[in-house]
Amino acid sequence: MTMMLIAGAVVAVLLVVVLSYMSARYYEGRYDRTYMTQDERGFRRALKGKTVLWDIEESIVKGPDAPRIEFVALDPATGGRRTVRLLDQKTGSLSLRPQYCAPLPFEAVTADDHKVVVEARVQFSLNRDLLKHVYEIQEFSLALETRIQSAYRSEVGKRNDEVLRASISDVERGVIEHLRTAEAEGDEKGEPGMALGVNFHTASFSFKEPDEFASSLAGLGAPSTPEGAAAMEKARTLARTQGVLALRPQQLDQIGDVFNKRDPASTAALLALLEMQTRQNIAEALASSGQLIVVTPQELGLVGDVAQREALLRSRPATAVQPPVANGPSQRPESRV
Repeated sequence: MTMMLIAGAVVAVLLVVVLSYMSARYYEGRYDRTYMTQDERGFRRALKGKTVLWDIEESIVKGPDAPRIEFVALDPATGGRRTVRLLDQKTGSLSLRPQYCAPLPFEAVTADDHKVVVEARVQFSLNRDLLKHVYEIQEFSLALETRIQSAYRSEVGKRNDEVLRASISDVERGVIEHLRTAEAEGDEKGEPGMALGVNFHTASFSFKEPDEFASSLAGLGAPSTPEGAAAMEKARTLARTQGVLALRPQQLDQIGDVFNKRDPASTAALLALLEMQTRQNIAEALASSGQLIVVTPQELGLVGDVAQREALLRSRPATAVQPPVANGPSQRPESRV
């Protein structure tokens, strides 16, 4: 009888120990959440469904030594960026839900060498079957952003700047295809590469052309300080003295795009604006010398019937100006001295 009681007590203790072990080592990998395990050899598996870790050497990836699986996302409160962690270092829970990665704005170059600043957003989720790659990547956030930027730069670089805005949907489809191909093959088609362990779902982006003149002036210092104001004035003077030579090839291409596919009236209006700007630059350059300079209309390039007629209208009363005779020889009013 005593032996039976002892045996029963041992069985009860073993049962309690087993139940306690099962309770402590029980994990449930759902469709939107999982756990990664490891042993002395490294990554072992990603849990799916209800699982008990019977192997003592197998443990959940968590704690301070766990890899930092995070990414950069938009902060709805501030409109800036924030870091989102996919792996809970305390519990080891790893989110499989779709997320939106929004890297900081970056530059891309079009096929005709125009710089554009891209703001990209890519929806992705971790691939349960490829979490070994996520476990092994040292900097997951950097790897993800680099892959996204590479995809956008590749697609933007296939198009001229004047057609980029009209092909945004094509660029977004090309980016997703590029990212999925890189997961399967590498950055280039047929080239073996390393997968990130990510499913890519959608991509969207917006872009703007950087103000290169403002960017160059930004490095000169604050205009409120004497040094900054002097440096900025020197840069403006240098740009005026160089004239058209100060325009970069990209800027000349942009000017050409402005005139592309415009009617003659619009082209004439734009040319008139450019002429007025040129006159203003000449006047500023002459006034900045601080000396009295006398120039002729020919030296300024203001020659022709229009310039002469304007000069005559300024030199005599409007009533003394006779309009030209229709269908007859052009009659010019005589100047009164």
